[in-house]
Amino acid sequence: MNSESSVQDILRSIQLPRIPNYEITLQAESGEEIREKLMQAIENCVQHGGGKVILPPGSFRCNGPIHLQSHLELHVSEGCFLKFSPDPSLYLPPVPTRWEGVEILNYSPMLYGNGLTDVAITGKGVIAGGSEIRQTWRELQKPAQEKTRSLEENHVPLEQRVFGDGDFLRPSMLQLLHCQRILFEDFTLTDNAFWMVHPVFCKDITIRRLKLDCMLLNNDGIDLDSCENALVEDSIFRNGDDAIVIKSGRDQDGLRVAKPTRRAVIRNCTFAEVLHGIAIGSELSGGAEDIFVSNVTMNHVTFEAISFKSTRGRGGIIQNIHMDRIHVDFAGNHLICIDNDYSKLHHGDALTLFKDITLQNITCHKAQNAFRLQGKPELPLENIRVENVTVEQAENLYSLDEFADDVSFRQVTVNGQPVERTR
Repeated sequence: MNSESSVQDILRSIQLPRIPNYEITLQAESGEEIREKLMQAIENCVQHGGGKVILPPGSFRCNGPIHLQSHLELHVSEGCFLKFSPDPSLYLPPVPTRWEGVEILNYSPMLYGNGLTDVAITGKGVIAGGSEIRQTWRELQKPAQEKTRSLEENHVPLEQRVFGDGDFLRPSMLQLLHCQRILFEDFTLTDNAFWMVHPVFCKDITIRRLKLDCMLLNNDGIDLDSCENALVEDSIFRNGDDAIVIKSGRDQDGLRVAKPTRRAVIRNCTFAEVLHGIAIGSELSGGAEDIFVSNVTMNHVTFEAISFKSTRGRGGIIQNIHMDRIHVDFAGNHLICIDNDYSKLHHGDALTLFKDITLQNITCHKAQNAFRLQGKPELPLENIRVENVTVEQAENLYSLDEFADDVSFRQVTVNGQPVERTR
């Protein structure tokens, strides 16, 4: 099956949520704190078998997380601005989550659901995360962060992996776990100090026409984490970290779960200003396969435009990846980067296999380095095809080229000169 047939097969298989024809419009005045009213409206919908809760135009505060329910659509109307409280204590008690690839209990995300079916967030309103306190946590999280990375090797049961007050582990803004038939459409997310849209262990995901707008550190736009059957399209990103990332768990915890992200289509998106563009990893221990990226424009990328990143201890197999019709105006480091030494902190010896990857029809105006191609001596890169790629200006052709004999170039030009590479 060719790549276009594969894409169409994935698109046909994705199911949209089925929301009952019942509506509640929240009655609230602009400036009001609405969490209690909103949760009551959600409960009323649940009592009717599901439906649509509409947030009207206006500016509203929410003192604590919104926990979504099955068969529910939360509609954030155009002209609605919903701001979550920055007070961390309001996001306790801890809930099950996956944090940087490890299953733990931690602060609730602002928008959260676990084990749901048929969930939608729609509308042209704006949702703000309230990051005033949490954006200072990155420098305080190191002890808890390192503890999460040793939980599996120390055989700590899931129910004992409890984090919260004093651990400074920032929650994602919008996270669904173990959910199916999901739609995120039209809204804007801003002001969050960590990952923004983070489905985990989910299936049948449609994300379209979102605006992700926040330049804080570690502020990924969309992280598809051990998910299956996903479409991301027609969205705009301005993020202080990766725009769109494929993930599947970290090190021994990810190897234990062993659930890849697979069958994802990403198309027709614009990265206005991001730290990194399209990334696979670095938490990729469960693997990734059947990922199709096309028609993406990247205006300003601070570091890596197209990035595959892993390190010793991750493991996983990354295979059948196709990226096509990508334009990059500026990449501050690499246009195409396969990095097997992303982190010097190793929890184990497992290596990642990168195989059967096609990168084609790519143009770049300016990059510091055109390529980094790094396999490992025990596990070289396997069947990587780079075709019809033009880099108008690059300081260096390669920043590193090792254990990459099975990488082929066809119609690759850098600084006006053809680059030959055959296997």
